[in-house]
Amino acid sequence: MNKRRLRLLDPLRLVIHQKYARLLCITSVVFLLLCTCAANWGKSNTMAKQQKDSILVECLWDTYDFTDTVRLSSSAATEKMLVDYLSQLSELTEERACESIRRLLLKARVNKVVNRWFLQRLEHHLYEPDSSLRNDSYYISVLEETLASGQLDGMMRLRPLYQLKMLKKNRIGIKAADFTFILSTGELQNLWDISAKYTLLLFYDPDCIYCRQSMMELSESSIINSFLQHSGLSLSQLALVTICMEGEIDMWKEYQQSLPSVWINGYDVRKVLTEKELYFLRSLPSIYLLGEDKQVLLKEPSSISEVTSYLLNKYDDI
Repeated sequence: MNKRRLRLLDPLRLVIHQKYARLLCITSVVFLLLCTCAANWGKSNTMAKQQKDSILVECLWDTYDFTDTVRLSSSAATEKMLVDYLSQLSELTEERACESIRRLLLKARVNKVVNRWFLQRLEHHLYEPDSSLRNDSYYISVLEETLASGQLDGMMRLRPLYQLKMLKKNRIGIKAADFTFILSTGELQNLWDISAKYTLLLFYDPDCIYCRQSMMELSESSIINSFLQHSGLSLSQLALVTICMEGEIDMWKEYQQSLPSVWINGYDVRKVLTEKELYFLRSLPSIYLLGEDKQVLLKEPSSISEVTSYLLNKYDDI
């Protein structure tokens, strides 16, 4: 009797198990759908916020009266507005940011006084070496738009044309210009012949206090020294090349003796860097970080820490 009862209950248990398995499956599917929807909602939310931020940046000047010269007599408000605008351009792609700047200049063109003010402030913020907002790509857009506008004639075109020519040299992503320099041994060395995963190129003047500070910071940097000491199977991780741009060669020979021997210390004995203007050295020190094929990775970074941060992001095991 008991055995028979158990046999009769087996189908019932099977049905219960099947229903439970089906319910578990449905619950799992619903859970996965909810998770997917939540993830997509999060992505959509982020994308929507980015689009909203982009629209706000691009529409910032829509209500500004570019014919009001009185407003510029106390320009603090407009200056703050411009700084905020330039700071937010990073939320756009570079292409859209440059296009936004061009539209700003087109708006400012309706009044000569206003136009001149914007050009001067854009040069200050985007071009000057000490500006935290300096951006070569953005300022190239300013120069190209200004030169194409036809508002500058004769001698007025010389400065922006020169700036544009120099800013387009050795841009990020292209191969840095090669040049020859002399070593303390009297040997000549080409930049492209230096074999290293990264090349840190520093142009300096021995009498420049800021140059000395940067070189001291480099010599004391544990990160830089780790990269200099670390070698791969056949390729050094980092070559640090200093090029003296000013002063007599005897003064350089005396000064470079105080620099680390692991550095490659050179002198522009042929003056090709200055006479041929191979590099745009708007201030000294001027620093470039180059890749294995000597392509420009960083151009005139604002600080040594920007260089070390870049290197650390590439190599966590150093």
